Amino acid sequence: MMRRALPAMLALLAAACSNAADGNATPLPSNNEVSMQDAQSVARQIGVTFPAGATVEHAGQIEGRDNAAQAILLMPKADWAAWRATLVPGNAPPFSADANFHLGPDDGNWTPGKTPDLTTVQVPWREGNESLNIGYAPTSGGKVRVFLFWHQL
Repeated sequence: MMRRALPAMLALLAAACSNAADGNATPLPSNNEVSMQDAQSVARQIGVTFPAGATVEHAGQIEGRDNAAQAILLMPKADWAAWRATLVPGNAPPFSADANFHLGPDDGNWTPGKTPDLTTVQVPWREGNESLNIGYAPTSGGKVRVFLFWHQL
């Protein structure tokens, strides 16, 4: 199944990169601050509500043949444990560093490749018509950095 999914994922990443190169990616503020409006727009597109205790470090949307959205959140470990239970079904594969490629390449503020101890899982989303890739890594101070990469199939 992974071999069949890989070409589709590579095509999606190529389309996303092409859209970004064509100027179709929603730009992020240059001061690394994410507006509440941008964060809420990305959360709505993905179909989630970000935990109240989370800080949104990155939020971006890619419009094209298959829409996509990305978010990076920093949150307390307890918030992550509770939120993860709402995102990841019990029958999902375990989080693994081998699945980090599902988050795509580093680009600007989107830096999964530079994040130590990152592990990722891909889950079907919205009845399997979309995919949600979720990565997380522990940080200092009892917090977790969470990467979300959502895309239409």
